[in-house]
Amino acid sequence: MNESLTLAEKQFLQQVLNELKHEQINSEDRDTIKQQLLEHFQEAHDHGEDSLETIGDPATFVKDFFDVHGIFPHPAIKKNPNSWSIFIIATLTFITTFLTSQFILSLVLTDSFQPQHPNPFFQYNILYNISEHPWWNYMLLAISLSIAFVVSFLVFAFVRKRNVA
Repeated sequence: MNESLTLAEKQFLQQVLNELKHEQINSEDRDTIKQQLLEHFQEAHDHGEDSLETIGDPATFVKDFFDVHGIFPHPAIKKNPNSWSIFIIATLTFITTFLTSQFILSLVLTDSFQPQHPNPFFQYNILYNISEHPWWNYMLLAISLSIAFVVSFLVFAFVRKRNVA
């Protein structure tokens, strides 16, 4: 059946197969698409119609084929692993920013690191106990969490936008 194809049909078929190979479609699906195209070409020849007129160009044909069959080309497949890496980057940024903010706030706004600390039994903990006063701890904790959330959200948005572009 391949011998009865015109030069334009052979080029179209080759371009479609190359595009599918570029999109990492497996060989079985490529063979199925090739058979469907050959059948379409044969039917068009039998009816005396131009087979390429109704199909369009190869890139549009492949895109339409993906849309009809619900196949997502490799950029969409790559999106899934990237979303995990973006989430990990944002989480690590959140943790780092929170700890850094807590340390800076406890260093600047409390007397926890003073050598003449008034309470020698005070147990400093960077996560939740950076001052002797609970209300001050909660306020500094809220400030640190807010800063960490904003910074990690900005990093998440920036990295996601950079990966999409």
